[in-house]
Amino acid sequence: MKSLFINGPAGKLETSLQAGSVEFLFIICHPHPHFGGSMDDRIVVALSKSLNELGASVIRFNFRGVGRSEGRSEGDRAEGSDAAAVFDWASLQHPNHKIIICGYSFGASISYDLASKRCVAGIVLIAPPPIFLEKCPKSVKNSLLILASRDQFVPVKPTESFFRDIFDSIQLLEDDHFFINTLDELIKTVREFFKEKLFGI
Repeated sequence: MKSLFINGPAGKLETSLQAGSVEFLFIICHPHPHFGGSMDDRIVVALSKSLNELGASVIRFNFRGVGRSEGRSEGDRAEGSDAAAVFDWASLQHPNHKIIICGYSFGASISYDLASKRCVAGIVLIAPPPIFLEKCPKSVKNSLLILASRDQFVPVKPTESFFRDIFDSIQLLEDDHFFINTLDELIKTVREFFKEKLFGI
């Protein structure tokens, strides 16, 4: 694992890069910084480890004002420009890699917003709150949405309806927003989706 800093619009962004053996690179966006979200979130870390075990390179990073990232946290669309800076850096540093954007909670909404502005090879959204959600005019390839049946912050039926016609797969786990009881199932769901879709395993 390599620790580095990437230049962002509000200063340097603390970043962790796990190199892989195949030409896929996942960028994972963490939950809301005002509620303790960081790149060390348990779901972000577990997802990173699992995807790297598949052979993919994985980037985790802290939004502005979190951890050792510079700037002040805004907790809104401003963090989207942080994600875009990391994506652009990865595109330049790894031009032959296909980049897949992932996010949990607030990070999922940021990821969806970014996917409408950059050419991504795939997307994973885990419990995206209904912020920044504007319907894309076309379906998103290699796209997976994971929701929790008892989510305190994400209404299941409207969110399912929003994504139904544009995402490849929507999975509902019996848990709340924090996936305390179903973390292993969540990670397995993501892993199995990309094993089949991208890695042919």
